[in-house]
Amino acid sequence: MSLPNWAELIQKFIPSRQLLPGSWANAIVDALTSAQQAVTASTTQTQAGATAITSAIAVVTTGNANDAVRLPKGGIGMQTFIANISANTLGVFPAVGDTIFPSAADAKLDQTASKNAIYKVGKVTAAGAATWYKVEGT
Repeated sequence: MSLPNWAELIQKFIPSRQLLPGSWANAIVDALTSAQQAVTASTTQTQAGATAITSAIAVVTTGNANDAVRLPKGGIGMQTFIANISANTLGVFPAVGDTIFPSAADAKLDQTASKNAIYKVGKVTAAGAATWYKVEGT
């Protein structure tokens, strides 16, 4: 299942300050609790070829160091948890036009072998380019 358009959800929810229809409430729950429990990172190791993360939680394995996954297009406040359960470093790319701080736009950031990380969007430009921030733990 793919994530709903986060920016659209937030824009419709916050300005209206009204009750949401059930479909919107379901989309928000899906965005916060969806999971991919068996993601295999791509051996292509490029942004275009990386395996897409389409959920809020992803459990990822790699066959080689720097096999890659790609975050979804970021919206303000969006968050993705990635568990790298392999013995190899995982390459994490942002969606096209986005950035994972402190890297440049569209550049890969490494996630340590056998570590978990939370990626959270802290800002989005007027042009829609998101900046993700990574907090890596155990």
